Amino acid sequence: MSRRTMIVKLLSASRALFGAVADYSGWRGVRAGALVAGGAILDGAGLLLLVPILGVVVEGGNGRVGRMLAGFGLETPVAQLGLLVAVFVALGMLRAVVQFARDMALARLQTGFIEAERVRAVAALARAPWSSVAAMRHARITNLVTTEIQRLGTASFFMVQGIVSVAMLVIQLGIAISLAPALAGAAIALLGLGAILFVSAQGRVHDLGKGMVRAGQALMASTASFLAGLKTAAAQNEQAGFVDEFASIQREIRGRQLDFQARQAGGRRSFAILSSLLGGMVVLIGYGWLAVPPAVLITLVLIFARMSGPALQLYQSGQNFVFALPAFESVRALEAELLAAGQKDTVAPVPPPPGPIVLSGVRYLHPGGRGLRSASLTIAPGEFVGIAGPSGVGKTTMVDLIVGLLDPQQGTLTVGGVPLDPARRAGWADAIAYVSQEGFLFHDTLRRNLAWGNSADEAEMAAALALTGADGLVARMEQGLDTVVGERGAMLSGGERQRIGLARALLRRPRLLVLDEAANAIDAAGEAALLDRLKALDPRPTILMISHREESLAWCDRVIRVADGVAAG
Repeated sequence: MSRRTMIVKLLSASRALFGAVADYSGWRGVRAGALVAGGAILDGAGLLLLVPILGVVVEGGNGRVGRMLAGFGLETPVAQLGLLVAVFVALGMLRAVVQFARDMALARLQTGFIEAERVRAVAALARAPWSSVAAMRHARITNLVTTEIQRLGTASFFMVQGIVSVAMLVIQLGIAISLAPALAGAAIALLGLGAILFVSAQGRVHDLGKGMVRAGQALMASTASFLAGLKTAAAQNEQAGFVDEFASIQREIRGRQLDFQARQAGGRRSFAILSSLLGGMVVLIGYGWLAVPPAVLITLVLIFARMSGPALQLYQSGQNFVFALPAFESVRALEAELLAAGQKDTVAPVPPPPGPIVLSGVRYLHPGGRGLRSASLTIAPGEFVGIAGPSGVGKTTMVDLIVGLLDPQQGTLTVGGVPLDPARRAGWADAIAYVSQEGFLFHDTLRRNLAWGNSADEAEMAAALALTGADGLVARMEQGLDTVVGERGAMLSGGERQRIGLARALLRRPRLLVLDEAANAIDAAGEAALLDRLKALDPRPTILMISHREESLAWCDRVIRVADGVAAG
């Protein structure tokens, strides 16, 4: 990629991020901008006030400032200095108040922006077709929604820091121009040269940032596989291989971080050298050539010394911004990919009419050719249907079609005699309860977990827990329904999680209850008792149960066998 193309790409991505922040900020951004400008102006006013203060100190009240103040009755240098110092202190206090308000306003904007971006990404995932989401790498999604959006927060933080630094530099340069235009012009020329050199060197920093995105996704995937396979590795004495893979990714991330830190350290070194040269130049040229008055010269030296801080902050903020910019590009690329895949229509749910679920010549094949090749069957309301077959033959695909997560590529699927258009698909989803093998639970109390997706009261919760055999579990807990179950229900066994998940599903009072290996962690006797109670429900929802246990399928009214993508039964 040519340098020109790289710069155009960087500017385009930067404009996009600035635009996203501006769209979120609105009038809050205007207020924050006013506070940034106010803080910079007050800081500049304090610096400018040093000229008369130093004038009184150096000239003993006999200079122009002293004579002007004497006209107001302040005849002694002490009185003159007292007034000027009092104004200086008042300005400093006001500046501190404004800068505090500025920092809080900017912090609220930054954290709010990150929250909005994370919600935006999750909403894009939620609106996308399930087939598109399922085809994506889980490590990519998890890394983008967590790590990369956090890096996006870093980019927005340094963007804000850069804006503050620019405001400070503009005010300080303005004061320097008013005091000594020639010296200020030289400083502006140096800053301009530094800006050109900075932009031309950012291609490598951007590449490092993109590499961090890729390495982060690899690390996320490696961590997931490590946790999933650690038991197997330990049993086979293969832990070293797991650790080596993890360590190699860590080394790559560390190398990129060190490369970036070296660039920042080099920048600080260059700024320290240039600041020293600039200070010496100001003194020599100002005193020996331009005959700048001592008070003005001292103030200029102080101004140029203070300019090095915002200039260095601007340089480092720019580098950090470019380094984190690929995180923003990656998050927006995910959103664009999901948008291109299509979005679920937001429509008012319309429940399908009562009646059977009918599949006629339904076909759905995933990329690679696996899936459901042919299904023609009818499932009556209230029927308890088992779905059986080896792994990978199309069982889950068929259920995903029935619940509306997938649309048939061929054939028709109707509920109550009507196809599932967007409105009826939304209404059908409201009537479905889905219980997976994992027994998904939030890191919250049992009560909050049971209440998710329904409006059940405590009596209804107790009845559902009794039906699924989880009432004894709750009774043993010291805090009962207010017991926190831990992350993903870590405080519970697999079977207990499944019972709680099933109880929550029943509280939805569904028309269709889907059990996807939802009782495989429960012992055989416990599962038999549970299935017996489900079968005895009156009224009973339509129940679809995917299971590999033949003894479990014996409780079903009939069993649909799926083999090589063909469903029969």
